[in-house]
Amino acid sequence: MSKSIMAIVLAVMLALVVGSNARAQATDNSLSAVAGHSGYNMQWLLPERSVRLYRPGVVIVVRPGATMYYVNNRVEFTDAAPRYVNGDLVVSSALAARLARLAAIASASTESGMQPRFASPPMTAGGPITLSVRPQPGFDALAVSGRAPSGAPVTITLLATISSDLPTVVLSRHDVQPDSSGQFQAIIPTASDYLRGTIIRVLATSVAGTTPASATVTLDAPNAGVTVPFDKPYCPNTLCP
Repeated sequence: MSKSIMAIVLAVMLALVVGSNARAQATDNSLSAVAGHSGYNMQWLLPERSVRLYRPGVVIVVRPGATMYYVNNRVEFTDAAPRYVNGDLVVSSALAARLARLAAIASASTESGMQPRFASPPMTAGGPITLSVRPQPGFDALAVSGRAPSGAPVTITLLATISSDLPTVVLSRHDVQPDSSGQFQAIIPTASDYLRGTIIRVLATSVAGTTPASATVTLDAPNAGVTVPFDKPYCPNTLCP
């Protein structure tokens, strides 16, 4: 290969690399900058390795490395997973635009007098969360109650340890709003984990300055201690015990 042809090939390869880097940088958006521009408060949820954005009417939870994220109680997907870079999350232009759109929708709903689904937590909220968890008789669910700083929304996360050989699984995440005295309660299903003996860790988190709380329960049958004919083994003759 002549020197002139080699020079052309190198020039083309260099142009492709530079163009690719430029496109990548064009799609990189700082999540903290997007949050500040759209009026979100931003909170790191360290136990869950995720970030919560919130403002009146909307609560969003994103996680580095995951294309799935939560908007209030529903799930949405983005084109590229957020990446952790130098203490911040970097998100795609599509996700940045979607976050701005969600903020605009929440703002319009609030200005029109519609009741926002979630109130914005006060930045000065602080103090510990207390938590009580018990199985809900007759259901694959947990009865969760406790107390938190008044006005601060609480996020209840269910983490399932199914086996020592398997990673911990996030079963669900729910936002609850304490009343004026700080009391909160909720019935949270344990679906889709129906394996008896699973260890469920219930984690309650809130705004910055609030001390999280957690409790652990072991899944049992919804009607533990009750024997019904359907549960008895089939015995085709009278010799069975």
